[in-house]
Amino acid sequence: MTCFCHSNENTITENSKSIDLVIKLQDVSIAGTLVIPTNCKTKSLVIMSSGSGPQDRDETLEGFKIFKVIAEHLASKGIASFRFDDRGVGESTGDFVNSTIEDHVEDLEGIMDYFKTTKEHPFGSFILFGHSQGGILVGKVAVGNKSVKKVVLMAAPAVPLVEVVLYQVRQEYKRTNISKSLIEADVSAHNRLMRAIEDGTGIEEAYQLFCQTTESILYEMNSEITMDSTEIEQQAITKADTYKVIYGLPSLTSYLYHDPAGDFEKLTIPVLGLFGGLDFQVPIHQNKDRMENALLNSGTKYDFETFNNANHYFQEARTGEREEYATLKKNFVPNFLNKISDWILQSN
Repeated sequence: MTCFCHSNENTITENSKSIDLVIKLQDVSIAGTLVIPTNCKTKSLVIMSSGSGPQDRDETLEGFKIFKVIAEHLASKGIASFRFDDRGVGESTGDFVNSTIEDHVEDLEGIMDYFKTTKEHPFGSFILFGHSQGGILVGKVAVGNKSVKKVVLMAAPAVPLVEVVLYQVRQEYKRTNISKSLIEADVSAHNRLMRAIEDGTGIEEAYQLFCQTTESILYEMNSEITMDSTEIEQQAITKADTYKVIYGLPSLTSYLYHDPAGDFEKLTIPVLGLFGGLDFQVPIHQNKDRMENALLNSGTKYDFETFNNANHYFQEARTGEREEYATLKKNFVPNFLNKISDWILQSN
């Protein structure tokens, strides 16, 4: 059950208005911003779901207000949207770190329930928009939900998140001279630690393996200099302790073994998949085929678009790697925004 707490309205353009809402759910309050064009061209409300980690309603990443820019563009095209602070962020209450995928499902469904029942800002149908890990969530929520009419997947994983994590572990060694066998040993150490924590058994054994593998890597990385063995051992323990905590966080572990493709196979509504040619966080080669095969199995209508020089945030990039995010202009690659709004408006 949801109830409306309060709203603050302020005009952002002459053609639309922005309304700050706080929606009270069963256990938490979710705060967000509703943007309504003066002349709506679609009856559906776009609801945005952000990527991994606690994000504000604008999904501000490296100073780039991703969702705010998208919302303002959609408004200019006559499309209403709602974006919200994650649990424990901004004006939203709750504990993000200890929340699970099921908690996030309840939040998103609660937001839709509010708009379906409120008399002030009523919407009976929705377009779910998920960026990165948010794509996993919207795919799960959309299955069998008759009020969801379309889904937009922006750099969304189509494989279990554990596979994305392991890919990113490999990427960390891209510019090193570490031997392939040692890199793969480290990947296995991460894999075994995540699985042990998930299963609740063999954690100490997996932890010790992680320490030993990290020590071996540190020795190889520093082979040209003399390092104190005690110092290396302590660095390995510190790293193992860090990942033991990270891999034990419900906000991550509840997503690790969920298979998004299993949800995509059940969708019966149109899907737009957006991919960055230089996305090194959710890479095309790992996710696009899996997503497409799932949607082919579902038989639903889908459109895919790849933006050649786009990174994970769909900025114009040179390498696509994390290190350059902060140095790039805070805008999207050409035609990205228009692709989204044109697709939303078609067949309305």
